[in-house]
Amino acid sequence: MEGKQSEEQVKEEVFLLKALTHKQLAQMYGVSWLTFQNWIKKVEHEVGRKTGHFYHVHQVKKIFQIFGLPKQLDLSLKDLNEINKSI
Repeated sequence: MEGKQSEEQVKEEVFLLKALTHKQLAQMYGVSWLTFQNWIKKVEHEVGRKTGHFYHVHQVKKIFQIFGLPKQLDLSLKDLNEINKSI
């Protein structure tokens, strides 16, 4: 019975890489919008400008490569390998 409870308690959260807003990325990194804005300004030539309110998936990958993975993020092994593959 304990085995079944342990299995139920362990839930795997999967993060799908998708287009994200500036605010969402700032929250993931645990910083203010303004702080994240200052970070992005320094690497905008590498990341590219966002389209409308969103950074596209390839831009989000690049942001993760430059700044590292946010601590408030759970990635699947496939997503992690895909990010590391393009470094």
